[in-house]
Amino acid sequence: MPDFTALRAVRAEVDDLPPAVVDAALHRARARMSAAPVAPVRRRRRPVLLAASALVAVGALTGAVVGVVHLATPDSAAAATLHDAARAAATSDSASPTAYTRVTVTELALGYATSDGEHYDEGYLAPTTTVTWVPRSVAGQWVRESWSDPATVFYGGAAAREAARSDFASSAHRADPTRQRALAGAFTNGELGGTAPGTLTAVDIPGLPRDPAALVRRIEDAPRSAGASDEEHVFDTVTTFLRTGIVPADLRATMFEVLADLPGIVVTEEQTSLDGRRGTAIGLSEEGNGMRQEVIIDRSGGEYLGERTLQTRRTGSIPAGTVVDSASVVTTRVGSVPED
Repeated sequence: MPDFTALRAVRAEVDDLPPAVVDAALHRARARMSAAPVAPVRRRRRPVLLAASALVAVGALTGAVVGVVHLATPDSAAAATLHDAARAAATSDSASPTAYTRVTVTELALGYATSDGEHYDEGYLAPTTTVTWVPRSVAGQWVRESWSDPATVFYGGAAAREAARSDFASSAHRADPTRQRALAGAFTNGELGGTAPGTLTAVDIPGLPRDPAALVRRIEDAPRSAGASDEEHVFDTVTTFLRTGIVPADLRATMFEVLADLPGIVVTEEQTSLDGRRGTAIGLSEEGNGMRQEVIIDRSGGEYLGERTLQTRRTGSIPAGTVVDSASVVTTRVGSVPED
């Protein structure tokens, strides 16, 4: 993920939060600043979708297969699930080419609030929707619409409800969504100094290797940021690509094979529902920050359904096991984009 060390240093008021929570707030603020001229939002987890500058490689890799050497080995159930999904993806029919791929991401994200002015100890879950029209040539002009809906679940009391009300008041709504256009999906380019040369973006998807070891080497050669373990580096980069919704079936199969050989990967739930679709949750705990990232895979169909992040320890009124971010990704082939 992007290196927000400098920004984190000036956020003294959230030093009591895990680094992942701080990064989450900064990610969401960055996405919101790129979407509309509203007050920065400090509370949500990550960019909504498809920013070319969001795809960065993190950490150096060495070793065999996927290039990571650790004592841990992949969980057999997780590896078997991902191998099955890879085989299903590899044999799936390729969709007929159309002018655009419409990618709809339905996200439910936890906003953090403070009840005492010092600690972020309350929270609320608020839904957002982002629809992106990606042209057949990913280097062309993308169109993105996004909007928010009122919070649905609250942890805590008045502070959480007031933060949710303030957040929603500064958001784009369903009746008046934010609309953007950007070449190659670079909706947030220019933030934090722009994209470093060599950074992997959605434009690189057509040319990425279809061999697992070669794909990891390609990731290794890209710019990287500090703070992530080797496992997190591979997991984050691969799953961020999958989240774009435009990874073709053969490359999706390769990415599943990469995750299958990743040390520390485990099945966290055999059958889970994500926006009405059922799949298997594959997770990787982030060391020391109290979060666990998961991808949701359709084992039999070889599809990526979405992702979620769980908070693994209690923070104030927010219990351990809370899903702090979930995103369902649905793609549809379409022939045009909406008119302004």
